[in-house]
Amino acid sequence: MRPTCINKGCGSGVATSAGSIHDDNPRWRVHCGHCQAASWGKWPHRNGVTPFKSGRCSNADSSLGFPCVIDWQLVESAGIKISTEVDHKNGNPADNRKKNLQELCSICHKEKGKQEGDYDGWKNYRQ
Repeated sequence: MRPTCINKGCGSGVATSAGSIHDDNPRWRVHCGHCQAASWGKWPHRNGVTPFKSGRCSNADSSLGFPCVIDWQLVESAGIKISTEVDHKNGNPADNRKKNLQELCSICHKEKGKQEGDYDGWKNYRQ
């Protein structure tokens, strides 16, 4: 079954990051194609769509047990925009339930994956 986009108000089916939507076991993205491109700034999100990503690391408060090295107060006060990533809390990239997703900076995302064993090198995820 094709999951829906994580952005509130979208409801479109997500795109694949590996394989085809017709494959038995494709790897799904967390966004639909339109919202994925909107997150890159290609165009705005559709009316009524609220992006899941806020542009701030969920680990800014060290809730994952290690500190985020980015000073988010400084980043925000300077008006700097830092790209963030969507992490699957349980390490399963096929589990796109909203309660299983969190927004992390790339540094925290990599560290969290190393500590929890859900990431083992470039694009080698625990199944």
